[in-house]
Parts: sequence; C-alpha cells; structure tokens
Amino acid sequence: MKTVHFELLLGRKVHDSEGRRVGRILEVHAEPEGKDCVVREYLLGTAALLTRLGISAERLLGLPVHREPVRVPWDQMDLSDPERPRLRCSVEELTRNK
Repeated sequence: MKTVHFELLLGRKVHDSEGRRVGRILEVHAEPEGKDCVVREYLLGTAALLTRLGISAERLLGLPVHREPVRVPWDQMDLSDPERPRLRCSVEELTRNK
C-alpha cells in the first residue's frame, strides 16, 4: 500500500488518460481501516470545493444550478507521480461508469 500525503495532492491538476484536464483535487473521501485511513474516492473541480465548504451552488448564487464534483474512485487515480496525478481512464469512461 502506497502512502501519499493529502496536503501534497490538494489543488493538483488532474488529467485523464488522453491528456485532457479534468479538474483539481479539492477533496478526498476516506475511511478508517485499522490504524490507517484508506481513500475511497477523489473529488475534482469547483463543485468539490463548494461541497468541501458545505455550500451548494444554488445557495451561493441563488440559482437552480446543480453541479456535482467529478468523482474518481480510488482505483482510477494514478498517483505514481503525486505531483502529476492522472486518471487511468478517459473522463468519458469515468462518467459513463457512474
């Protein structure tokens, strides 16, 4: 199991397997597992920041806008180079498998 510190990932741009920018890592969902904390998914994009702050775009802007962050399952994120995280698939494959 590889250990990567969240503070080193926060705000990093993520590209998909085809080199297209997907968004920045702005939140991580993790669960305790024994003495460790195991990542379940990464949330990308502006909507992830609003989620992290507990603010919906609708409440912030007063508009009926419902945007969801890009949710990346832990096994679809390549962190072999934590300074340049990448998806292991295209963004279309990621959203198609929801």
